[in-house]
Amino acid sequence: MKLYRVILKELQESKVSTAYGRPYVVANDSTEALQKVQSYLKERNLGFPRDRVMNMIELLAEEGDYPECNIQLFL
Repeated sequence: MKLYRVILKELQESKVSTAYGRPYVVANDSTEALQKVQSYLKERNLGFPRDRVMNMIELLAEEGDYPECNIQLFL
């Protein structure tokens, strides 16, 4: 498993206390991470489809003794 930070083009700031456009996601790969975020937003009708477009996905940490990103993730 890996820890990603997904940055969307919109939904960075919100009138509520949650910034839906900058979540942290635990997933097997970046595609799965983005799908988790987009599914969550769509199910809850948060933002418009154009707001849910990815700007960037950053790998922050991953499980294993020698992670490629050099930061270990413990679950």
